Amino acid sequence: MKGKRKLVLNSILVLFIITLLCFSAQASEWKLLYQPPQRVPAGQRQGVPQGAPQGAPQGAPQGMPQEIRGGISLGWINQLAVHPTKPNVLYAATEGAGFAVSEDGGKTWVPRNQGFTTAEEGTVSGYQVRCLAVDPSKPETVYAGMAAFGVFKTTDAGNSWNAIGIDTLADTFTKALAIHPAKTDTVYLGTDGGGMYRYDVKTDEWTEIIKGLKNTYVKAIVMDPKDPNVIYVATDGFIGKTIDGGDNWSLVSNGLTSRYILCLAMDPKDSKVLYAGTDGGGLFKTVDGGEKWEAVGGDIWMAKPAAEDFAAPTTDIESSLITSSVVINPADNSIIYAANPNGVFRSVDAGKTWAQINTGLTSTVIRSLAVSNTKPAVVYAGSSNSNLFAYTEE
Repeated sequence: MKGKRKLVLNSILVLFIITLLCFSAQASEWKLLYQPPQRVPAGQRQGVPQGAPQGAPQGAPQGMPQEIRGGISLGWINQLAVHPTKPNVLYAATEGAGFAVSEDGGKTWVPRNQGFTTAEEGTVSGYQVRCLAVDPSKPETVYAGMAAFGVFKTTDAGNSWNAIGIDTLADTFTKALAIHPAKTDTVYLGTDGGGMYRYDVKTDEWTEIIKGLKNTYVKAIVMDPKDPNVIYVATDGFIGKTIDGGDNWSLVSNGLTSRYILCLAMDPKDSKVLYAGTDGGGLFKTVDGGEKWEAVGGDIWMAKPAAEDFAAPTTDIESSLITSSVVINPADNSIIYAANPNGVFRSVDAGKTWAQINTGLTSTVIRSLAVSNTKPAVVYAGSSNSNLFAYTEE
């Protein structure tokens, strides 16, 4: 009798443990924080009772003037940044609203563009902010790179902006900005066709730094947190590295199967470990500071075998080969998040295995990822249709 009772108790205990494990293993879901406001025919929706649908009436004439309801329209979100000490404050570099700020964790946004240069017509119209960098020692100081108008600086979280080095950067299309946490008096800029620049805050001067850089189309910049002289840049011609603050560059691309590098992420606890997302080759990892890269992700990323001739990506390349963004959980460097046109993927073993985490995503084409320096970490994802999502790490 005692044996049976013990067996029953053990069975109950096993079931209880399994239930706990299943519960703890349940994946988090993405939550929609923001979506573009709806547009309705101007003057057609006046007097609509509160709570009535805000969409345009069916059968509205094509080409009718439209008005925006429900807040601002961010447009494409090129880059997201989380305030280092106020995790509910987010900064966004956008194609539609310029520089936008949220103070409630991404639910509502306010554009702050006073002082920006804007174009009224042509391919570069409105406020198009392509990249940004937050001063980690003074997070209200932000640098914003614009399409064709160089770099602007704010010291009050975007309430007012001033152009810096406008003569040097005239007609420059910016692409990436970076500030070292221990040396915030120097800012690095990557451009779309103009190479790299270094900005001295004290002298208010930009210096071109392209010696040894094989390609001048820069997509991303990461810096060694322990050594401000060690910098990596993603370009349309593989990955460049400098160990002297940008005075000299060399290629560190052994093992990469695509020359078109879209994004980079550096392990916050081991600066020799980096991840590189490509256009046409999938996702890669190095553990020795770029001396050798290896494909990670297996079937998810479908990295191609090495080839001697790296042709431009074409429409026949499967979409999962395009890695648009990659970020690392600062609290647990074994957790990596990466996005491709099929959604967002998560690894809990430093890139060895991956699982898709698309539950809750109403758009899987993600343009930008950002992760908070909090416990638990919150991952933010900006989609191609201007939606913003949040995923809380359990």
